[in-house]
Amino acid sequence: MALLTVCQHTFQNVQAYDDAVEGVEALKVNVRECYSEITKTSEQIQSSVREMYLSKSELESIQQDFQASITQNSSEIRMDFTAITNEIINNVSANQTLLEEYIRFKGALIELGKVGNAFTAELSNEELAFKENGQKIAYISNQSLVITNAEIRNKLSLGNESRGWFDFIPRANGNLSIKWRDPAG
Repeated sequence: MALLTVCQHTFQNVQAYDDAVEGVEALKVNVRECYSEITKTSEQIQSSVREMYLSKSELESIQQDFQASITQNSSEIRMDFTAITNEIINNVSANQTLLEEYIRFKGALIELGKVGNAFTAELSNEELAFKENGQKIAYISNQSLVITNAEIRNKLSLGNESRGWFDFIPRANGNLSIKWRDPAG
């Protein structure tokens, strides 16, 4: 009987060993699955980090673009965006230079025309003057147009809609015709 007990005890130990080996194998499978999941999750994290990653040069560029200096005292917090402010100042300065090349303000007078050009126009509170080399050649003021010299290519009409018109019309032979044009038609 002792032999049977020893055999049973040995058989039980072998059975326990087989159970332990099966448990270890199941544990190995479980560890492999966990390792696979950890590896997959790690690759997803690395992929996400790559998508959101900024290189050092990109970060420095952003810092320069949005370089802000913050000043704080008892009454205020002030934030100056130097890079953007400088860019705006440069753009305004370039536009102002371009504008001043064609439009100049002299007190209540506005001068139009490219700097250095012989022909300019000046608008004041009293008149609109047209100048050539600084000399006034024509102006409009007080309901009058005054022209130093005029060339009319086809027809000059004098009059108005209520009283009628005198039309000065050059002929093909060089003569000039004066025709009356009645306002009625």
